[in-house]
Amino acid sequence: MNTYTGRLGNVPIRGLSGRMYKFRAFPLETQFTDFAAVFFVTGRERNSEGRIAHSRIYCGQSGNMSVRPFSEEQSASFKANHANCICILPVEEDTSRVSIELDIHKNYRLLSGM
Repeated sequence: MNTYTGRLGNVPIRGLSGRMYKFRAFPLETQFTDFAAVFFVTGRERNSEGRIAHSRIYCGQSGNMSVRPFSEEQSASFKANHANCICILPVEEDTSRVSIELDIHKNYRLLSGM
């Protein structure tokens, strides 16, 4: 994975297993090169205490992040839910990506895959 400008920091996401995954946050419109990752779509905003908070919207995984990992219909739904950020966790191995995605889905109530 290349280093992308516009990186917004790290976002820890816990799976039901208790494992903590450290995602890297980027603006939702970021175009990535070809690498595999678990991704998390969030609504990023400053909370009342001035800290950055992410509302969890959708989690998925892709073997090639250079191709938009969700449809235009999904993107419209994300934006209707105030999505403005995509958080990524590079993971090359297919089985590991699926396992991480399932672990996260079991811990959070998220939008469905549509």
